[in-house]
Amino acid sequence: MSFLKPKVYVPPPPPVPEEPAKADYEKAAALSAEAETTERKKRRGRGSTIVAGNLGETSTSMSGSGGTPTLLG
Repeated sequence: MSFLKPKVYVPPPPPVPEEPAKADYEKAAALSAEAETTERKKRRGRGSTIVAGNLGETSTSMSGSGGTPTLLG
C-alpha cells in the first residue's frame, strides 16, 4: 500500500562532531598578557585629560561676569 506512505525524502543524520582540542593555557596566558600590556600603553595620564572647568563654579558667577548661564553651566 504505497499510496498511504508519504513521499518525503529523509536525509541521513549528520556525522558525529570531532572532539574539541584541549585548551592551551600557556598560549592563552601569553595572549592575555600581551593584550593587557597594549591596553595599558594606550592609557594616558592625568595631565592629558581634558577638564571642563572648576567643579565649584555656580551659575551665579556667570551672571557677575556678564554672561548668561547655559545648559553647560
